[in-house]
Amino acid sequence: MKVTRKYQVTIPESVRNKLGVQIGDTLIVKSEDNQIIMESNKHISNPSDAIWNLFGKSLNIDATKLVEESWAKTGSLNQKKRAKNRRVS
Repeated sequence: MKVTRKYQVTIPESVRNKLGVQIGDTLIVKSEDNQIIMESNKHISNPSDAIWNLFGKSLNIDATKLVEESWAKTGSLNQKKRAKNRRVS
């Protein structure tokens, strides 16, 4: 497995298929001794590992979903402001 200049790696197809990893899924990445371990959050072997991610390790966050939700909220707020401004004018 090769690490790109952006520190990305490609998960082999056989592993993706075995674990059911799909585009957009998030993985938990941790290190133990001299190993890098990636776990599918669908199959977390130790749930406390996921909790520890809240305290200094990388977080299991779907950034795309957060941005889309933010846009949806901002869009609905802007629509309400425009409607209110039309009533005031």
